[in-house]
Amino acid sequence: MKRVKKIKASAMQYVLVIAVVIALLIFAFISLIFLHQKMTLKYRYSKEAIHNTQIGFEFLKIKESPYNIKTELPFWESPIAKTTFLKKNWGIYDIGIVASSVKNEQFQKVGILGTQHSKRKALILEDNNQSLVLVGNTKIIGDVLLPEQGVKSGNIAGTSYYGNQLIYGSVSNSADNFPKIKNLEYLKNFIKNPTIVEGVPFELEDGLELHQSFFEKTAIYQEENAIYLTNISLRGNIIISSKTAIYVAASATLENLILIAPKISVGKNFKGSFQAFATENITIEKQCVLRYPSTLMLLKNESTESNSAEENSSQILLSEKSEVRGIVSYISEKETSNFNAQITIAENAIVKGEVYCTNNTVLLGTVYGSVYTHNFLVKKAGGIYINHLYNGVIDATILPKQYAGLQIEKASNTIAKWVD
Repeated sequence: MKRVKKIKASAMQYVLVIAVVIALLIFAFISLIFLHQKMTLKYRYSKEAIHNTQIGFEFLKIKESPYNIKTELPFWESPIAKTTFLKKNWGIYDIGIVASSVKNEQFQKVGILGTQHSKRKALILEDNNQSLVLVGNTKIIGDVLLPEQGVKSGNIAGTSYYGNQLIYGSVSNSADNFPKIKNLEYLKNFIKNPTIVEGVPFELEDGLELHQSFFEKTAIYQEENAIYLTNISLRGNIIISSKTAIYVAASATLENLILIAPKISVGKNFKGSFQAFATENITIEKQCVLRYPSTLMLLKNESTESNSAEENSSQILLSEKSEVRGIVSYISEKETSNFNAQITIAENAIVKGEVYCTNNTVLLGTVYGSVYTHNFLVKKAGGIYINHLYNGVIDATILPKQYAGLQIEKASNTIAKWVD
């Protein structure tokens, strides 16, 4: 009779330990594979959501979209993917918000929108039955639309025109071609009543630092009296409105917000970006830089044009060695016959963008972009010269093609600046 060989308990323990270790390794390996697959899907869905968001903004470039209505883009067939866009007014520009979700992954992006022109004109001078007269070191580079009387050289106080040719580009007739701003009616209502924008109130205080996201409601501050912005930092989705005046000091940090007041003044050496809307005057002192996309707009209406003294003092002044990257615009609801400047761009001042004026423009500095105006004006040697340009420079070729500005001719569908 054979004897049964007994296995020692310690050997059984070793076998069990090895089996448990192998099981743990297999479990870990399976978990690693599962985690890797999950992370791969997560990355793929996130990447797809980002890609769909970009497609959404490309879609905005080619399709007119309604304001304040969240709309789902129609060209995704996947049941797990969804992309929506929302367009809102933001001063002279628009705000576009595109959000995309793929499964549980979400991505959204917001940008300031403006209009892009593929064939930008250097100058459109309204047909007022007077020729354009060039004097001194004036230079116009780019295609222009002029009155039927055309362009010629002139002389002011012994100074003649020094250029080799009159226009460095093509010349066409401007009859019935003066551009119209598409969202002008909205801007009139907005300046009168900023609260048409849905928002939440906040309080200004010394040393305040506020960054309001464009994904949130607009932060709005309103005041009857004058507002002084000093030693303060305000960024993003913010509107500041005064019934009297707003004064901006160089110590203020402002970015992408909106200012509304009858009078707006910006102190020497300020650097920042904002949209300024006034009804009486805007003054930018020396050596200021308003970064893109900034706006200076003075909008006159019937009620503010009743006083002739106020009318004569109403203007936008861009002082020497200051620079605006964006839009400078004066708009009046009725034509005036005064011989005062409504927009003055001083010597060595620069606008990189667009100048739009329904009345008189004094251009002593430089515009890299486009000028749309009813008249040019020169006050020199005791005289007033209508439709004269003296040492002014307009060059449409230097402005980047990506520039997006005034809503003229088509919808505002091009990104001017990404914001958060």
